[in-house]
Amino acid sequence: MDTKNSVFQYIVTQTESFHFAHLNYFTAKTISNKIHISRSLASQYLNDLYKQEHLIKINSRPVYFLHKNTLQKLYNIEKLDNEFYDVEEFKDYLQRYAKKQNSYQNIVGKDGSLSSVLRQLQEGFEYPPNGLPAVLYGEKGTGKKTIAQAIYKNAIRKGILSEHTKLICFDFDHLLHDEEFSSDFFESKDNDEKKSTVYLFQNVQKASQKAQTQLASFIEESKGKDQHQEVRFIFLSTKSPEECFHQRLTMMFPIILRVPTFREKSKEEKEEFVIHRIKVEGQKINKEVKISNTVLRALINGDYEENMTGVNKTIQRMLASALKKATDANEIIVHTYDLPEKVIQTLPIVKNEEVFYIDANNYQKTDEVSFILDYFERILSPLKKVPSLEGALEESKKNIDLLNEFLSYKQRIPPEKVKTTEIFLNNLLDILLKKRFINLPNGLSAMLAKLLYISDIYQSSMENWAQKKQSELDDYLLKLQKTFPDEALIINEIVMLIRTNFEVKLNDMLTVILYVSLYDYHVETSKRSVLGVIVCHGYSTATSIADAVNTLLDTYIFEAVDMPLDFSSSKINEILLERLKRMNHSADLIIMVDMGSLEQLGENISEAINGNVGVINNVSTRLALNVGEEIIKNRDIQTILSEITEYFTIDYRIFQKKQKDTILFTSESGIHMAQRMRELFENSLPPQSGIYLEICDFNRLVTEKQHHEVFEANHILFITGTTDPHIEGYQFISLEEIITSSNIGFISACLTNFMQPTELNNFLLDLKRDFTLQNVVGYLTILNPKVLLEDVMAAIDLLEAKLNTRFSGESLIGIYIHVSCLIERLVTKNAITEYEDLELFQKENAAYIQCVKESFKKLTQRYNVELPVSEIAYLHQFIVADKYKETNEEFNDEINRLGGKNE
Repeated sequence: MDTKNSVFQYIVTQTESFHFAHLNYFTAKTISNKIHISRSLASQYLNDLYKQEHLIKINSRPVYFLHKNTLQKLYNIEKLDNEFYDVEEFKDYLQRYAKKQNSYQNIVGKDGSLSSVLRQLQEGFEYPPNGLPAVLYGEKGTGKKTIAQAIYKNAIRKGILSEHTKLICFDFDHLLHDEEFSSDFFESKDNDEKKSTVYLFQNVQKASQKAQTQLASFIEESKGKDQHQEVRFIFLSTKSPEECFHQRLTMMFPIILRVPTFREKSKEEKEEFVIHRIKVEGQKINKEVKISNTVLRALINGDYEENMTGVNKTIQRMLASALKKATDANEIIVHTYDLPEKVIQTLPIVKNEEVFYIDANNYQKTDEVSFILDYFERILSPLKKVPSLEGALEESKKNIDLLNEFLSYKQRIPPEKVKTTEIFLNNLLDILLKKRFINLPNGLSAMLAKLLYISDIYQSSMENWAQKKQSELDDYLLKLQKTFPDEALIINEIVMLIRTNFEVKLNDMLTVILYVSLYDYHVETSKRSVLGVIVCHGYSTATSIADAVNTLLDTYIFEAVDMPLDFSSSKINEILLERLKRMNHSADLIIMVDMGSLEQLGENISEAINGNVGVINNVSTRLALNVGEEIIKNRDIQTILSEITEYFTIDYRIFQKKQKDTILFTSESGIHMAQRMRELFENSLPPQSGIYLEICDFNRLVTEKQHHEVFEANHILFITGTTDPHIEGYQFISLEEIITSSNIGFISACLTNFMQPTELNNFLLDLKRDFTLQNVVGYLTILNPKVLLEDVMAAIDLLEAKLNTRFSGESLIGIYIHVSCLIERLVTKNAITEYEDLELFQKENAAYIQCVKESFKKLTQRYNVELPVSEIAYLHQFIVADKYKETNEEFNDEINRLGGKNE
């Protein structure tokens, strides 16, 4: 394949899954990186394809190119302009002219479960010159023949087939002998040879091997006929071709499609089909039909051997029963006792539902989904109206809380429908949250589970709404991704995990809800000097109390930990500690428990978090509300608990924090990097060592020095990380020193009082095993460590050559780690942008800056990032400090001299 064709195929493939959030896929720069050609050559090929009218062009900055024909199919646009002034003009054009197929008005599910079948069958049927042979298979009564006939009629309506095209149907279910097929079918075939014909074969699973080979020969013969004689084929079967077709016949079909069963359809679609059939049968008997809501629920939940055909037969029997008892000449009313016994047996039992009657002729879809869509509108509205994005997110979060309340108390979703999904999501997200050292708001998994359930049962309404709002959703998601890159990485991973493990794609609206919820949670929890946690036994007990209190106080106060009844205190302690590791480490804690046996948690937790911990027994919503109000006032634990006892008869204990023997982890790349280092070190540390591992913000550490609160609360054994914060009186051990074991004697001396000799020896061996360069880089970055290290090493080799120097082994490892973390900061848009006297650095180090940029060119191109001068300054500072700790000026002069500094 030549290069120009590679560019063309890339554009076609990307356009097939076009999304406004991924417009950067369609630029010359991205394509040059993907195809590995120069940007100018990519631009030349793209403009050539545009001039040949294969592509459309959006003249924004940067310019975007998309495949024209694919877009026309995607949006069902007959004519598409070749050029647009900007992205907004392109969006407006799509909104005006894009339309959905409306040729199948009598097919229930045309926009839902059957949309993919109809689209693919239509595309194959209309494929020039004479269509592609196709097989529709599925259980009896799923509507295969109705679909095939609709495709045939639609092609005539559109002018693809002439109005004289004949439809010849042949049903193998009525065939007794092969000879009967040969004589009947081929006789009719000879009579129609000169005509445009569509052949529809039914129940092909019952055709003999001989008949199937004859059909294969007939299809082959038709391919060699005059193209002006149109011959098309659709085969229908209750089994897949692999199960029952002769191999030769199976090979004739490029299109094989399965038609879903009635039970596989959404609740909304089932309801629409049932009412449609009742209306049709009512017209046949010339009666207006009313049915109770209980009857409708029974019909929707019934299990039918013949699918839609079975539903129709059931409705006929039901109406026949009701007709006997009818007293009104014009209408009949259907009650539960008119249903066949088999359907009544599958009727779901619900509580507190009043009986009402539905007029089939004046039926409207249930308005339950309209409430959900209204909440969606209210969540999006502030993002469009409020000028400040932070202010908009606060307003949106209030509407998410209202939606959550509606789902919890008004929607009446049966718990058994969502409980399994909720537990699965909880377990799935917990894996990610432990890896990322974060928490998510209470009840988020429960709300997602309910929304996924709603999206499933009201699939077509949800999809129609999303299509109308797609342009807005694209804009909001782009804005949120750019403004909150950290949250974007987490949410992208959540979406991917759910899609991979649950086989469900979160729609864009649910993704927006994730952004708002995640932002709101982290803003609120980071402000608190006291955090609240509610721990209760039982499914969702703690979550219910916490959600109610957080909603009433209109802010995020309480975390919730729900525990099965058979969990021991030690197991609860373990889970609670895991959750607390991902919370604000400088805050004190109030734990509210439901049983006295949990009070012993306080001492263990206080030691683990090195903070003051208050434990209150016999939690209730009212008690939690009062405690939450006191937390909002920024009261200390002692004051809160003392005042609460004036209004409630409770037992409480306060556990004071103690100074602990601690190893401190820090990184200039941020708190998340320090958390990853701590976890890697923790993997080697034996349990019950008595050593605590703490993290600290690097910038605060550098600014506050020995006055930082961490030194008051802890006995610091040593500080470790990616960059030395230079705290007087405290030993710093760099990651490269751990990797090379150059300071292993000091580490051993620090820890000898905390472990037995055998334990200490095993720890040092584990440390050496775990702290390899690739392991460390793999733990510290989200990027592929093998690929990243290869690129970083190549860049540093170039830098050494340009500076005409060699870095020592330990310094070199430190530089590799520093640059790897630097690249992750750039990829996640968390670059260091401030540097003291940056202008002076640029002026005095122009040659060095140029050397770094040239050496890192391939590295930055691979990850599509730009290297700011502030990061180059930090790299310079790191190299100077690491290589010549006492002769900084000498080495600085050497770098500039060897780099060719212009005087």
